[in-house]
Amino acid sequence: MPFHWKCFYRGPILAGTCHSAKMNKTIIVRRTYLHYIKKYQRYEKRHSNIPAHVSPCFHVKEGDHVTIGQCRPLSKTKRFNVLKVTPAGSSGTGRKAFAGI
Repeated sequence: MPFHWKCFYRGPILAGTCHSAKMNKTIIVRRTYLHYIKKYQRYEKRHSNIPAHVSPCFHVKEGDHVTIGQCRPLSKTKRFNVLKVTPAGSSGTGRKAFAGI
């Protein structure tokens, strides 16, 4: 996919699930991860929501797996841009959405 506008990528490249696609050219990506609690020697599930810019050439729906890369600030909250979209049904691994450790 060629890039349609000048935006240089730096910093982390993250993966997550599209949680909301209701805004114009913006999606909310939900990242689920495990956080270790030393006192109890256990992990707990946590998540973070990251707003990301979507180019018009991508067709993203809720539930799709997306890869996002950090770029310059695009607005007050958007600092990431969608790089790749994998439709929800085509993961092929047959595992749950949350694959910890």
